[in-house]
Amino acid sequence: MGCNLRDLAPSQPIDLSELKGEKVAVDVFLNAYQFITSLTGQDGKPLSYNGKPVAHLMGFLDRATIMIEEGIDPVFVFDGKPHQLKMETLGSRKERKINAISKWEEAIESGDMAAAKKLGPQTAEYTREMVAETKELFDCLGVTWIEAPMEAEGAAAVRCRNSEVFAVASQDWDTLLYGAPVMIRNLTSHGTRKFGRVLQAEKIVLQDMLEMHDINYQQLVDLGIMIGTDFHEGIKGIGPKTGLKLIKKHGTMENVSLEKGFDLPENLKEIRELFTNHPVNSHPLPKSSKSNEEKLTEFAKSRGFSEKRISRAINRLANSNRLKSESQPTLFDF
Repeated sequence: MGCNLRDLAPSQPIDLSELKGEKVAVDVFLNAYQFITSLTGQDGKPLSYNGKPVAHLMGFLDRATIMIEEGIDPVFVFDGKPHQLKMETLGSRKERKINAISKWEEAIESGDMAAAKKLGPQTAEYTREMVAETKELFDCLGVTWIEAPMEAEGAAAVRCRNSEVFAVASQDWDTLLYGAPVMIRNLTSHGTRKFGRVLQAEKIVLQDMLEMHDINYQQLVDLGIMIGTDFHEGIKGIGPKTGLKLIKKHGTMENVSLEKGFDLPENLKEIRELFTNHPVNSHPLPKSSKSNEEKLTEFAKSRGFSEKRISRAINRLANSNRLKSESQPTLFDF
């Protein structure tokens, strides 16, 4: 999840209708995990059909068609190859997952289904096969998807800075460190219930955040690095509020280190560059198209989706004039 800027980021609730007519880049990886860990069976494992996980596909089908019906043109962004500096973070995640799998297996063996239900989401994986199936679903839906050279939220933020998309939908606060002018949280969970409350999409405007705290973008990046990101574990004892005071007083991470006596990361320049000048493919975004009703229906049925779920998605697409049928073409198809 990168750097935790929750306490420093001024957010305002928005309705999906406020994004009508806009392209919004969506971080696939984090949303996939959200679906995988929330749509689970009694054993805590993601919902599956014929032994294969389908929770991610159910989640993307529902949320993508909801966005389309609201007039939003989603651009789904997949992660590319992680940077070497992120390997330590990924290694820690893998270690935690292995530990969770071991505990989950013990819970199943002992018949403790309550513990298994709790541990199941911690064992979740988003495999290459699941990624490929997600892309196939997006093709059936006619929505745009791209692969980032590196971090999805980083490439999405650059596209947003270049005005190719209006906003970046992600739960990862690093999205702001990558310089996304507008970040949307809870977009794919808008209207769902969690911990007894209904979630609502939230809009964070980077410039508003900088002006609120009287810092510039480069100082925000240094603040994030001190707090801790996927590329650096952070400085012990420095959280968001303390870090903000220090960066406002001393201006740069170098000056803060002289004052507080900590060692700077050896690759500080490279870490800064990963945020301020993140790699992105130069080709323009592909255009979205209409969904093929027959292909989408066949895909969904082959994964065990209910008729109700399929019909709901088809109706949303039809209501948005984003559906074509091979058996019943309309004048709009020619």
